Amino acid sequence: MGVRAYLTPGSTVGVGRQFVLNLEVRGVRSVDRDPVLPDLAAFAQYLGSGTSTSTEMFAGRTTVTFTVQYRFQALQQGTFQIDPLQVEVAGQVYSTDALPLTVSSAPPSPPTSSGRPEIDGIAAADLFVTAQASRTTVLVGEPLTIEYRIWTKVDVTSYGLTSVPEREGFWVEDLAQATQPQVEQRVRDGQQYATAVIQRIALVPTGAGQRTIEPLGIEAQVRLRGRRDPFDGIFGRSSLFGTSIIPTSVLSNSLTIEVEPLPPGRPEPFSGVVGSLDITAEVDRDTVDANDAVTLTIRVSGQGNLRAVPEPVLEFPRDFEVFPPEVTESVQPSGDGLSGSKVFEYVLIPRTPGQRAIPSVSMGYFDAASGRYRTASTDEVLLEVTGEVNEVPVSLQRFGVTQLREDIRFIRLGDGALRSVERFLFQGAAFWTFFLLPMAALLGALGLRRHRDRLEGDVAYARGRRAGRVANKRLAEARRLMEGGDSRAFFGEVANALRGFVADRLNVAEAGMQISELRMSLAGRGVSTEVTSDFLRCLEQCDRQRYAPVGADVEERVQFLEQAGEAMTALGGEIR
Repeated sequence: MGVRAYLTPGSTVGVGRQFVLNLEVRGVRSVDRDPVLPDLAAFAQYLGSGTSTSTEMFAGRTTVTFTVQYRFQALQQGTFQIDPLQVEVAGQVYSTDALPLTVSSAPPSPPTSSGRPEIDGIAAADLFVTAQASRTTVLVGEPLTIEYRIWTKVDVTSYGLTSVPEREGFWVEDLAQATQPQVEQRVRDGQQYATAVIQRIALVPTGAGQRTIEPLGIEAQVRLRGRRDPFDGIFGRSSLFGTSIIPTSVLSNSLTIEVEPLPPGRPEPFSGVVGSLDITAEVDRDTVDANDAVTLTIRVSGQGNLRAVPEPVLEFPRDFEVFPPEVTESVQPSGDGLSGSKVFEYVLIPRTPGQRAIPSVSMGYFDAASGRYRTASTDEVLLEVTGEVNEVPVSLQRFGVTQLREDIRFIRLGDGALRSVERFLFQGAAFWTFFLLPMAALLGALGLRRHRDRLEGDVAYARGRRAGRVANKRLAEARRLMEGGDSRAFFGEVANALRGFVADRLNVAEAGMQISELRMSLAGRGVSTEVTSDFLRCLEQCDRQRYAPVGADVEERVQFLEQAGEAMTALGGEIR
């Protein structure tokens, strides 16, 4: 019996490159239970594992070796120690020696005696990912774009994201791109590469200061041709007619963004937009009867982060009943920033006839082109309310009793109904029904009035009440996209539903919401760790799938949609 641990391709690996921690047990074909793996999270990311069994015959003796391979991606430069592994075999626990590991910026890939590298045979210059920002110095609220591009001189059949950085201090907008990346040929550092954009996002900084965007990690499946060892079929490797599929992990470079504060003197109310802004207001009709509904539409459009535009500050006439607005938004990339629109639709019910005026709506913004604050305003909206005060329709007016056919009095035939004179009126069920019915109606009206008052004056209450309705609408849209086959759009819409739901229930801004802050907020609201983990796991799954080159099949999407709905239901039930 012999137990040992070793690293391949060796004790030195580059940042973003893959290494394998091997646990070898000689003399057995299996172990009693899974080995205890040390925690390497401080400097490496776990990718996957596999097992293999080999048989060696020498001098008439047969030796069986069981090997477990753990694949990792190096993340942090420095010198580290991997603690001993523990494994239970035949009722006894064995431990390996600790292993040193050096993670350097550009380590060599030493060849084996067969002339090929041990792990993947792929040099750092053969396959890598770059991150490039449209600008490295921006103002608070000014959008910038980041493009992640893969460069390769080897045959990449597919890839998947292994780590999506959490862009703390930024609001993130995913920019739609083709289902399959568009591959082109480019020259870089005098070398010819096949290259494609694998992810493109827009970031909007939410606070001033220096911000670091951590690397994006991918695992690419690389097809290599040449003579291979017949036992290379581990970790998804396959060997057929001299061709092998090898998983290879790489990291992009990190980025540093300088975020400068906006100058003083901003106008109020301030929209938060850095770019350009235009506001229009209109009603669906100029004349309306009293107690009838009319729709007021306020459209905010321009360049910048339009999703962050707050609800307009409006002063409606006192005799108007106003319902919370329905909000729709549309944002798309524009150059190295964002453009789009945000629409607020209010349902108004005027109660008194007469000429009414809805005052102008104003919003301040910072004009990035001129470097000055400006204010966008709407025109005053006039509305003619017709009708009469307390007018009673003719059909409902009451007149005196009209006697008809006075010349004839018809005689009632048949037996009359008798009742006991000792029975009191309040002992009947009909009495109590008619007695309590007005009181119940009054209480219901008071509750409805209180509910409407809270919707108008309590933003947190209004957002919490509409959270489920908005989330269901987004999930319905995701179901439509799922049937259309657009995997990225489907997972993007589910992510919008998840983020919007939790933001409404917690009454926090959806823009710039980070996973770590969200976990703490949910814990503070009494949500259990299990429910929080299920909800955040759905969000992480959306982030991974939105950037995958090939989306999940329809059955997996249906299951995921049900899982996301259950996660939101469980979360809504536990938020206090």
